[in-house]
Amino acid sequence: MTIPMTDTALDIEKKAIGRCAQRSHRLRIWFYCGIFLISSAGFYMFWYTDAINNYVLSSMELRNGTLIFDWWQRPPLKIKYNVYIFNYTNVDEFEANEASKLRVQELGPYKYQETISRTNVVLHDNGTITYQTKRSYEWIGGRRPKDDIVLVPNVPLMFTTAYVRDLSFALRFVTNTVLSTLQEQSFINETANGFLWGYDTQLFHMAKPLLMLQRDIPFEQFGMLAMKTGIDKDRITIHTGSKNLGVIDRVNGVKSQVIWDDEQCDKIEGTEGSMFPSHLIQDTSKPLYVYAKDICRTIPLHFAEQVITYDIPSLRYKLTPDAYNFSNKQNECFCPKVYDKRVCPPSGLFNVSVCNDGSPLLVSFPHFYGADKSLLEQIDGLNPRQEDHENYMDIHPRLAIPLAGWSRMQLNLEVRRAIGVPFLGNLKDGMILPLIWVEIGIADLPEQVLEAVQSAHFTVGNIELALQWGTLITMILSLSAMIACLWKSRSKQDVVL
Repeated sequence: MTIPMTDTALDIEKKAIGRCAQRSHRLRIWFYCGIFLISSAGFYMFWYTDAINNYVLSSMELRNGTLIFDWWQRPPLKIKYNVYIFNYTNVDEFEANEASKLRVQELGPYKYQETISRTNVVLHDNGTITYQTKRSYEWIGGRRPKDDIVLVPNVPLMFTTAYVRDLSFALRFVTNTVLSTLQEQSFINETANGFLWGYDTQLFHMAKPLLMLQRDIPFEQFGMLAMKTGIDKDRITIHTGSKNLGVIDRVNGVKSQVIWDDEQCDKIEGTEGSMFPSHLIQDTSKPLYVYAKDICRTIPLHFAEQVITYDIPSLRYKLTPDAYNFSNKQNECFCPKVYDKRVCPPSGLFNVSVCNDGSPLLVSFPHFYGADKSLLEQIDGLNPRQEDHENYMDIHPRLAIPLAGWSRMQLNLEVRRAIGVPFLGNLKDGMILPLIWVEIGIADLPEQVLEAVQSAHFTVGNIELALQWGTLITMILSLSAMIACLWKSRSKQDVVL
């Protein structure tokens, strides 16, 4: 027999059901509210902070045991060295006064591959690392054979005349006697490979013991690039953290050189060029600074344009043609002092004699690109072209590492005649003789490096976009659902009333 429910029991049951519905409704509102708050925090994080970027850059820090550290210590990159030699074609006519100017013929490229490793690595507790660089070179071909015979200036002879020109008459007389015995000539025939990496010369062997009193000379034969092989004597200390990654802290334990007799020009700053702190490329109106150890100075790279490198939008920075223009007061301190007065070379030449033990060497862009026109008037056969002779570097917009680029530099010799040492023929004092120019760059990134770079750009970029728009859409949907629940709740209350 069924007992009928009273009105009071029905009311109690309805109220219980209503309370459960209200509790469930409130839970839904709180759930949507929680989703909204979480998605709002994500929206702010992924749209208005650099959380993703900072996470990626933290993986770039140089920490022992990481893949990045292994790549830094033994770079998998194959760096190309394309060397061009200026062959002098009318020396006999010039010496016989049948030609008023010397004429050169550019030969090359003679192609070499550079292998770099960083050795004697020491990690410090203050977030820096100290190392030395070891380099070796391998012939990989070229348009011409490496045993090409070239007619080039006798560089050891011209180094000698430059060195003794300010010495006493007695020393110049002894030098003249030695050079006469050796039958030195102002121009010599030598193989291209020998001229670059080392050839036998009695003058160098005789002078080396004296030169060793001033500096260490690790090579046995004289060559224009012989000093680049082996372990670099300088110990470089750089920062390892993402905020100042690669920035040079010290060279041989000091923050400043004693070369240019000027506080600003002697300051060591910038990176070595293989990496940059990412925040420096956020404002492209500011230059990037690279410490060029071979010429003992910091050089600025200025943003030029945006380009596509390996399908990645990249930032192209260039060393501008006026980098060696000393009419700029900021560059004037790089002019060597002579009797307490700074003497600047013609625009477009950079005198590196003060950081090369007084050797009369100057660097420039190839073929005197961007230099004073008077330099082109001294020598026939030069043809400066921007597309072939400028310097540029394409930098990844997130990782701030070079993806491609070419560094091009020409090495020149200044003729310095010495009274009583008549071995330079018709060469005039102060004349600038181009010797070689070198093009250094990365032809192709190794597959493993390219995959990592593309992943950092495309994969991380897609994840970042997904998180940005995902949090925005979730925030909108959760807010809409929360408003709908509140509206529904308000409507039910109105019906009850």
